[in-house]
Parts: sequence; structure tokens; C-alpha cells
Amino acid sequence: MPAKMNKSTALASLAASLGVAMDECVAFGDSSNDLEMVRDAGLGIAMANARDDVKKVAGYTSQWTNEEDAVGREIEHLLEQDCFVEW
Repeated sequence: MPAKMNKSTALASLAASLGVAMDECVAFGDSSNDLEMVRDAGLGIAMANARDDVKKVAGYTSQWTNEEDAVGREIEHLLEQDCFVEW
């Protein structure tokens, strides 16, 4: 990966192109290459099977692993809580 590039810089670029602030983004991760993105998003969610360094920077850790469809389950939970706004 090029220097100073990571998943967080990619998310920031995508968010900016959509007119969305990083603090309005949700990011999910489990590996060290997800660390900056999980840390920098408005809500960073670590998977239950995530590395400890990712769990430390996440807003919270899911009770589910990747193999248990953690991302889908967490999105459903966020939708139930009416956490998303319509564009």
C-alpha cells in the first residue's frame, strides 16, 4: 500500500465525495489494516474476533464474529435504533 494510504484515507475520500463527514460514518473491522478506519470513523465497530489493537480503538466490540454475520447483524441493530439518516 502506498505510504500514508490506508482504509481510513479511502473512507475519508469516499465520504468527502458524497458530502458526508467522517463522524457520520460507520466502519467495521477485525484486522490491523482496519485499525485507522475503525478509529477515525464516527462509529467504529470491532468484530468479536478482532485483534486486540482494533478492539482498543473501536467504539464498541460486536458480540458476533465475521463468521456469524457480525456486519449484517450490527447494521440491522443500527437500523432498528434509527441511527441512519436519509440522504
